[in-house]
Amino acid sequence: MSTRRLAPILLYHKVGNPPRGARVPGQCVSPGLFAKHLSWLARAGYETVSLSRLRAWDWPPPEKPVVITFDDGYECLHRHALPALREHGFTATVFLVVEGIGGTNTWEVAAGDVEEPMLSVEQIREMQAAGIEFGSHTLTHPHLTEVSPERARREVAASRARLEDLLGRPCATFAYPYGDWNQEVREMVAEAGYAVACGTRRAAARPEDDALVLPRINIRRYNVLPRFRYKLWQAERRAR
Repeated sequence: MSTRRLAPILLYHKVGNPPRGARVPGQCVSPGLFAKHLSWLARAGYETVSLSRLRAWDWPPPEKPVVITFDDGYECLHRHALPALREHGFTATVFLVVEGIGGTNTWEVAAGDVEEPMLSVEQIREMQAAGIEFGSHTLTHPHLTEVSPERARREVAASRARLEDLLGRPCATFAYPYGDWNQEVREMVAEAGYAVACGTRRAAARPEDDALVLPRINIRRYNVLPRFRYKLWQAERRAR
């Protein structure tokens, strides 16, 4: 049983090289660097758990648990992330923008970014069969505190219902788009039936944290291995 009582939750977006004209190239971690991150985690004794299982700290968790999460659900995760995760026997949790499934990143295109493909239904099911967990990142990726309460409630609840239909199993996990939430939005997430949700506060997670606003560590393109290691050390230090 783990005596550390904390676990870093890593936040990735894309695994691949940034397309020409990308507005946020830092979200694109190269496949080679992603593989180095996973190799170091394995050498350092970390074991991956899904986000939903992390909350059951008494099952017990491994000595050094880590959660790998991906926001949005880009197609590059099937191409690059899944083979690397399989190679190390690792799992992950992917938060899907439900109306983007099988389509493109329309919310980013609307903001002037380049168009990129999202995971298809077939790819999602293949990844699920390989042990990857899927959660909700709303229907359309809005700032939940900036839309009407009615729309926010629909984005949170309808996305869960649609994912459960797609996945054929309960959807227990949620991530706030842009890390944007307030108490009213948190209550919507609770009312929709999610067991655990992630924000973007930088720290490792602890059993005593609010399960509906867990912290995460944002991993970027320039987080070469020494920086990656430092980010984990810093997050775990903040959580103690």
